[in-house]
Amino acid sequence: MDHRPHVPEQDLTWTTEIHQVRTRLRFPLRATFQWSSGDPLEVEVTFHPVGADDVTWVIGRDLLARGLRTLAGTGEVRVRPSAGPGRAGQVLLRLGTAPPYALFLLDRAGLESWLEKTWTAVPAGAEAERLDWEFFEGLLADR
Repeated sequence: MDHRPHVPEQDLTWTTEIHQVRTRLRFPLRATFQWSSGDPLEVEVTFHPVGADDVTWVIGRDLLARGLRTLAGTGEVRVRPSAGPGRAGQVLLRLGTAPPYALFLLDRAGLESWLEKTWTAVPAGAEAERLDWEFFEGLLADR
């Protein structure tokens, strides 16, 4: 039985304009970053292309945070800081492993500010306290 005090879930959303990069052309589109304290390790990023269905990727919160400072990620998701407008510059987000992968530029200061709110809600190292361990135990028991 779980004896931890019940902590209400908190959801944080950030919708921003990002730019899809293709060669030297940049195409603006909206993206929504959704995070929940009930599942604090991941961020859902939903892209809203004009005239097409939304596309959602799940990206680790830690990966996004590391990508603010240095190249982070392997495989399908890579994030790194990039020069750009504004004092803080931009973040380059690559999705996919082989060309033609998707490449996006977004505001680094905006992402950093939004991530800080998620860290305030569930600090680094405290994520395990929020996970639904009964779900994982059930998966293991079924094996």
